[in-house]
Amino acid sequence: MAKSDEDNFRIEVWDREETTLVETICRSPDSFVSQAAWQSAIRRRPGMLLIHRNGQHVMEKIITPGEPTIPPQTIVDGSVHAGLDVSLGDLRDWHRLRAWCKNCSHHAEVKPAALIKRYGKDALFSTVEKALFCTSCDRGGPVRLEIHKLPRN
Repeated sequence: MAKSDEDNFRIEVWDREETTLVETICRSPDSFVSQAAWQSAIRRRPGMLLIHRNGQHVMEKIITPGEPTIPPQTIVDGSVHAGLDVSLGDLRDWHRLRAWCKNCSHHAEVKPAALIKRYGKDALFSTVEKALFCTSCDRGGPVRLEIHKLPRN
């Protein structure tokens, strides 16, 4: 039985042997939200075992096509890590982007609208990160994009 209404619909990522729960991508009381998250999870987690649950009932269970490219990541310190490889079009008005240089630790605010205009809303973070360079150090990168939420006032 689910612990709360929020736990009714869940999308879980397991290792291929189904011995270790890697992460829970979505918990929702709404089946439509859960179905949308399921379709997105199939595209965003290649080569992983996904299980879609309603309470304890397994609704769908698949190993997604493709090979795992990046290890699943979760929210770190209140921000969504770029390792999730979201597209620029997935950003919302309350999200703020920060580019961070791995060489010199220089960081700067980046306008999502400018990136969308240049690379398109379907561009994935992994692609955009490879194209960006640091404006502070001589080496020019590599740069990591971080998504942060606007603080609530």
